[in-house]
Formats: sequence, C-alpha cells, structure tokens
Amino acid sequence: MKPKLKLGLAAALVCLALPLLSRLPKGMPWVAQYFPDEGYVLIAILFFGGCALVPAAVVLVAFLVSRGPRYWPGLFAAVTAFVMLAYWHHDNDLAADAQSALTLVFIPLYVAAIAAAAAFLGWLLQVFAGKDRGPSPPDAKD
Repeated sequence: MKPKLKLGLAAALVCLALPLLSRLPKGMPWVAQYFPDEGYVLIAILFFGGCALVPAAVVLVAFLVSRGPRYWPGLFAAVTAFVMLAYWHHDNDLAADAQSALTLVFIPLYVAAIAAAAAFLGWLLQVFAGKDRGPSPPDAKD
C-alpha cells in the first residue's frame, strides 16, 4: 500500500474518532451527550459516522493528491481538520438549546470546507516548491 494512502486512511480514522475524543477531558457525562437512549445507539452511531465522514473524505482526498516526500496538501488538511473538530466539539453543549443538535450536521460541513481550503493552500505550496526540483524520473514512486 502506498504511503499516502496509509497516511490518508489514518488521518480519516482520526477525523472519525476526534469528535468523541475531544469531549473526554470533561468526563463521560459530556461524551454521553452525543449518544441517545439505549434503543437508538446504532442509529446515532450511523448518523454521527455519516456526518463525520465528510471531513474525513476531504482529508483522504487531500492525501491522495499529495506528492511525497512532504505531502503538503494532506498535512495541511489533516491538521486543520483535527484542530477545528477538536475546537468545535469540545464545547458543543447539546443540552443548551433545542436547535443545538443541528451543530452535529453543520460542524463537519464547516470543517470540510476549511480543510479543503487548507488543502488547496498546501497544493499551491507543493506546486511552487516543486518547480525548482526539475522533472521527476519516470520510475519515481510517491
């Protein structure tokens, strides 16, 4: 398996787990806010996972368009997504308001848009930094 695919899958898995991991410092009752009553746990996991796949897909694609050895687009997208997911999910209080559950849908969309912009900046850096290296040999591997 190519290194950029390994890095992309690892970063996507972190994007899937980070909303819950970022709530751990405040304790298990704070983490339990993201799960409904016992009858709907599977539906909640599918909903939460489906929403969390949006920034994870952006990070994975950013790693796939990256070129080694630096992988700037993927690294920029991953770090941005990690920071934004942790920042927004850490203090997201679902009991504060009736409409606060909508943040579970909008946070991943905002994070995906910001991560895509960071990946584009990383791609520009990769393009301009790679111009002075000259052409790569045909048997070079990413």
